[in-house]
Amino acid sequence: MRGVAPGLAIAAAVALAISACSAADVERAETTLPPPAMTTTAVVVPSTTAAPPLTTALPVPTTTVAEPEESTTSTTTLPAVPEDESTAVPPPGAGAGDSFYPWLGNSGYDVTHYDLSLDVDPVANTIDGLTTVHAVATEDLTTIYFDLSGLEVSTVKVDGVPVGFARERVELIVQPTESIPAGASFTVEVAYAGTPERIRDPGVPFVRIGWFGVNGVVFTSNEPSGSMTWFPSNNHPTDKATFTIRITVPEHLTAASNGLLVDEIVLNDRRTATWQMDDLMAPYLAAVYVGEFERHAQASRDDLLIRDYIPGSLSELERQATLEALSITPGAIEYFEGLLGPYPFDAYGTIVMPFTLGFAMENQTLSLHGTQTLGSQIIAHELAHQWFGNSVTVADWSDIWLHEGFAHYLSFLYLAEVQGEDLEALMARELETATFAGAAPPGGITVAQLFDFNAVYRRAMLTLHALHRRVGDDVFFDILRRHYESSAGGTTNTAEFLAVVEELAGAGAVELVEMWLYDTEVPSTLGDSPPVSEITE
Repeated sequence: MRGVAPGLAIAAAVALAISACSAADVERAETTLPPPAMTTTAVVVPSTTAAPPLTTALPVPTTTVAEPEESTTSTTTLPAVPEDESTAVPPPGAGAGDSFYPWLGNSGYDVTHYDLSLDVDPVANTIDGLTTVHAVATEDLTTIYFDLSGLEVSTVKVDGVPVGFARERVELIVQPTESIPAGASFTVEVAYAGTPERIRDPGVPFVRIGWFGVNGVVFTSNEPSGSMTWFPSNNHPTDKATFTIRITVPEHLTAASNGLLVDEIVLNDRRTATWQMDDLMAPYLAAVYVGEFERHAQASRDDLLIRDYIPGSLSELERQATLEALSITPGAIEYFEGLLGPYPFDAYGTIVMPFTLGFAMENQTLSLHGTQTLGSQIIAHELAHQWFGNSVTVADWSDIWLHEGFAHYLSFLYLAEVQGEDLEALMARELETATFAGAAPPGGITVAQLFDFNAVYRRAMLTLHALHRRVGDDVFFDILRRHYESSAGGTTNTAEFLAVVEELAGAGAVELVEMWLYDTEVPSTLGDSPPVSEITE
């Protein structure tokens, strides 16, 4: 994720692009989660560096997304590490053990597939949903928990049989008529409806996250907790699944989502688009986009579809400028494939909202952008997240530097490669800025620093550059590839990355990385010489 705002430097994560809503408007309608909580990527900070701009000025509409009109003013606040453990500790079965978000995710089962059917009224900003969760019990289950915030649940069925259910904070609590034994497959079908209420996440102080309805346009930006605003799930990266997302909208609108468009029908003036995500995906990356968009295909390979969606309301000049900005995608994919290995999914592209956002977001296979985040570096940042963040995902949100630091550094490598910038000069300026800002160590952040730009983006990026300088191109890119390949399609953590560093570069390289990750003070150099011991042969 990455955030940007007029007059400010790019903040939070280039992978989850964050919306440029005004602070006053953002307060109007929100969902606040109870005392245990969630997260997203992008903190905007004043720019004190002479690095090239990460955005490209395009002749596109300059309207900034203000807080959408919503039918409710209630708020859901997601608590992180709660102050009152006696009242905030999730009940057994609720929570996946995340150190930042005790209530996110659930235990006792693994989801294999989500089947979502959503009837969307973009003008009223309401949904009528039916989600079927296919899962396997990992222990004997007498109660099943799902993450769901707001919305009104009408019926719940387990294996086709209606069952009782209850709500507690952000949990939907399902009571099967019989215990489900460990190892057994089962389905839970949830019917629900209402206006999704976005979440105030303690890790994302700049905008409420989840389902956005803005002037008849719908989009989702969930990282890390917001997907629970529009469908019930095991809302944690440790439980990835495949998805079918079926979206019904007025006939004249486009409905886009993750993966491949496998079916589209029109019946009674309503269009239903069915999207299939056959690769594993964390729930926070699931996406719904509804509006008047044009689909544009780019040069694709047999194994990869590249398509973008742009606003249908653009003038011809705006349209050509937008397509020109997006035309870097095929070349950027080839560049990252040369560094990291094959692109991990069947399709990729960008959807551009018809207004300004304060962020961009790397939703799997179809990244979200506003009209002001179409610079080559931001596009590259969200693309790089498809490898680091989407295919390889952190097992605990405290390790977010493994998403944002990697995507940020890869976008700078792309900038140097494509635009001929001096990488060392750029990194020297970034080090100067990080030092002046007193950037916190990315390996020791709090939930409130989840998308702190100086720590999670800038200093994390410098951590990788210091390692790069220490070990050289061949070893550094071997480390990136080994780290990626060992966890592709799954999850990872800092310890696993350091194990790869030690195996390929030795204990001295690990000491260097740990100094950048954990020392309170920003290191004064970028690792020209080993801090303690030589690299092992």
